[in-house]
Amino acid sequence: MQKVVLVVALALTLGGCGAAKVEMYRADAHNSGQFSDGVRSLHNLKWKFTTDSPINTSAVVSGDTVYFGNSAGKVFALNAEDGSERWRFNSGGPSGGAPAVSAGVVYIGSHDGRLYAIDDNTGQEKWHFSSSGSITTSPVLLDGILYFGNVAGDLYAVAALDGTELWRYNSGAAVYSSPAVANGLVFFGNDDGLLFAVETGSGNERWRYRTDDKIHAAPMVYDDTVVVGSQDAALHAVDIKTGQQSWRYRAEGPINGAPTVKGNTLYFGANDGYLYALELDNQRAKWKYRVRDWVSGGVVMADGQLYFGSYNNRLYAIDADSGEEAWSFTTQGAITSSPVLSGGRIYIGSGDGALYAVQ
Repeated sequence: MQKVVLVVALALTLGGCGAAKVEMYRADAHNSGQFSDGVRSLHNLKWKFTTDSPINTSAVVSGDTVYFGNSAGKVFALNAEDGSERWRFNSGGPSGGAPAVSAGVVYIGSHDGRLYAIDDNTGQEKWHFSSSGSITTSPVLLDGILYFGNVAGDLYAVAALDGTELWRYNSGAAVYSSPAVANGLVFFGNDDGLLFAVETGSGNERWRYRTDDKIHAAPMVYDDTVVVGSQDAALHAVDIKTGQQSWRYRAEGPINGAPTVKGNTLYFGANDGYLYALELDNQRAKWKYRVRDWVSGGVVMADGQLYFGSYNNRLYAIDADSGEEAWSFTTQGAITSSPVLSGGRIYIGSGDGALYAVQ
């Protein structure tokens, strides 16, 4: 009971932080991948910013700034208009996921086991939280509380104000699955192939659901359902309230990226080299777009168009209704993360160590 009271009290104290606008991985706490402003026709490369190491995680845009980390442990803040560097911050290991940004603070995890809070004005550390192992997920920031996982199998709830640990839940295996938060629950998967629902207020387990292989994909929440891909090559839909399977769709390869949904259609990529459009009322493929290489990053959507990257170095835009390619853009390295859309541009990192802004 004391733990619950502490969490509630801190959440109330952090109300100002919770009320501030938050930019985070895949647009929101549901991992919806839904953005308001896409790029219907590709015109040109706006700018390219080259770092010294592959960029394997997603960027986040807040205001006029793009934030991201690379595998050398550097966190960058760039001017979104021209790609000029505002500041860089050195952590002790590769970035564990996309940052979350709110109220002038950038929060990002590192493989050094620390979650960093960085002052957006100065690029200097405000505080850090030391976890039990390498942080391998993007944090979700909701109501002043950060939720994230690590390779030790722990899911944490930490106060955004000062890094105070509110609770931790040990899942028993490494967590590479960036959490989603909805209906007072945190959803995440682990390397035992389990999808968990843990209460935000207490850290107590509500239910668990088993797949047949590791879960590295971030879960996505829509309506009363949480959907997650597994390396068992299936997409699993689970009832939020009961933890029981609603449906399952099997692809031909592991699913390591988060899906997105619009109306009666859900879209996801797999390591069988396809992007799928799945009809929710009958769980049949409406269409499949052949990429011919792994699609292991998440799919996002804006204005009826889908955007995703592939191991074949290309960023794609696909019409959501027809499954026809609108355009593609080639980088010099594999794209393993979800794109982020803002202000009529798409920002994507590549294994070639560069962040691209295309429009």
